[in-house]
Amino acid sequence: MLSGGLQLSDDAPLGLSVGGSKDINIFRQNIRNKYLPVVTDLTYEGLFYDYFFDTRNSDNNQSVCENLFCPTYSMATVYNNSFSEPNQESCEYYMSVGFNSNLRTNTFKRNPLNLVIVIDVSGSMSASFNRYYYDRPLVNKSNDESRSKIQITLDVVIKILNHLKTVDRLAIVTFNTDAKIFQKFIQLKDINIEILKKQLLKIQADGGTDMSAGICTSESLFTPLLLTDDYDNRIIFLTDAQPNTGQLSEESFISSIEQLAHRHIYMTFIGIGIDFNTKLISLITRQRGANFFSVSNSKSFIQLLDTDFDLIITPLVFNLILKFESNQFEIDHVYGSPEYEQSTNEIMKISTLFPSRRKDNETRGGIVLIKLKKKKNQSNLNISDIRLTVTYEDRLNKIYEEKRSVDIINDQQCSTNYYSNTGIRKGILLINYVTLLKQWIVNERQHNINRKPITITFNYIDKKLLFPHTLSEWERQSSPLVVSDIYQQLFKKFLDYFQTEMLEVNDPDLKQEVDLLKLLIEYKK
Repeated sequence: MLSGGLQLSDDAPLGLSVGGSKDINIFRQNIRNKYLPVVTDLTYEGLFYDYFFDTRNSDNNQSVCENLFCPTYSMATVYNNSFSEPNQESCEYYMSVGFNSNLRTNTFKRNPLNLVIVIDVSGSMSASFNRYYYDRPLVNKSNDESRSKIQITLDVVIKILNHLKTVDRLAIVTFNTDAKIFQKFIQLKDINIEILKKQLLKIQADGGTDMSAGICTSESLFTPLLLTDDYDNRIIFLTDAQPNTGQLSEESFISSIEQLAHRHIYMTFIGIGIDFNTKLISLITRQRGANFFSVSNSKSFIQLLDTDFDLIITPLVFNLILKFESNQFEIDHVYGSPEYEQSTNEIMKISTLFPSRRKDNETRGGIVLIKLKKKKNQSNLNISDIRLTVTYEDRLNKIYEEKRSVDIINDQQCSTNYYSNTGIRKGILLINYVTLLKQWIVNERQHNINRKPITITFNYIDKKLLFPHTLSEWERQSSPLVVSDIYQQLFKKFLDYFQTEMLEVNDPDLKQEVDLLKLLIEYKK
């Protein structure tokens, strides 16, 4: 058993998965509640973390991994059945990078933590978990019986406390219009946890939202500490991510997270509520050591903490760079990496890998897919040699390098499709799925005018009508779910393909995507 409650066999292997988004819960939650998601609610890497992938090499070589990170490579050539890009060339080429490791449950042990928990106690956190705070004028009064965001937040915080060790140092910050230190840094063994939990449960939410104040105050708590390699440093930030005061620019948030990362202080954001702003958080968690989760309900997220707490707060591989050289191919697109925009036709970059559960040669979220394209004016060889050089750093900044050559089968096999294993086949299925849904969201939203709406709120405590409030860039209102006829037809066609591939990769967990597609196909206003 891993410390923190991970229930695995005494000697089970572990793999690795990327940082950034670790689920698509907000996407699913919006559709279930008949809201149209925004495009950042759905990410390739977030969906990948819902599934396990075969991460063996193309030749199924199961040589023992002896390093912290052992990349594996699988190939696929696929006749174009793209529903989202029908005008692409008829033959598509893919390479997956699998994230294996020499880690095992009986040897993995996280370091003691310097941990700051930051709690958003602004007014929007008082809203129902399943409703948009900025939707209606009377936002402080709702007939919805679901629990408030702040109640669920406190459930999660108390559960996190249960997973800490006596040697961990803990501090707690709350913020709304400004930030306050709720608990100064102190070792857990010197804290009366039961009294602290009772104090936490008294927290109420009101006021504005200055996220920058929460970040700044939490950073200041690390200043008096002597930061050493013996301790890991992390800020767990629970919020709906809808700041409306203080520093609001995207650049200022990114700069703050970068400065923390330079000091080896890393961020985990936990998104609370159906209106969690994934646009902001997906931007700022591309930094070193960062990741984010969203809570669909407190029960399921607490189960995640019970099984994976030590894994999701322990980044192990940093600044991963894959250099790609080939006589015929170059990188066209990278799927499953938050840093995909930093990739070129010869370079793929990933800022962080975290340990991840593994079973039956499959790793949870353990791949990135690279779509390849042929170079212009190249001869049409049957076999193309690809030369790969991987460099990465460990948590102590030691640099490692590995070189490998792999072959990709060219056009002659394309008409029949070729997959090295089910891992790359499942990955291709899921990137087609995400790409189609992203295009649906974008196209349906093109009919809406991009403007800053005005809401009027009523304070029931003081019985005062508040001034009209122009929403900030990060405050989120809902849009009703819309599925146009053309997309319902497209989803029907795609569903046939999805169900066929689901049988081929033999993963019954994919049924949740089938159910979602059926919901969209059958949806009526």
